[in-house]
Amino acid sequence: MNTPNVEDEDPMEDSLTKVPTVASAILGQFFDELAKDEELGKVASKLRKVVLDEGAFDEPSIRAAIFSDAS
Repeated sequence: MNTPNVEDEDPMEDSLTKVPTVASAILGQFFDELAKDEELGKVASKLRKVVLDEGAFDEPSIRAAIFSDAS
């Protein structure tokens, strides 16, 4: 019978994946405030997806999210 070795388990691993970082919490609040503005709501949802969901924080990704409708 294979039983997991308790010493091999990292108790911090589960807690780190469940708790958002301070930065993501602040950015989430910022995107929530942006979304309240009628004109910025669409941009806020795109930025949230790029930055928080996809984890992209580079200029081309953010520029594409902000200016995706510009021709």
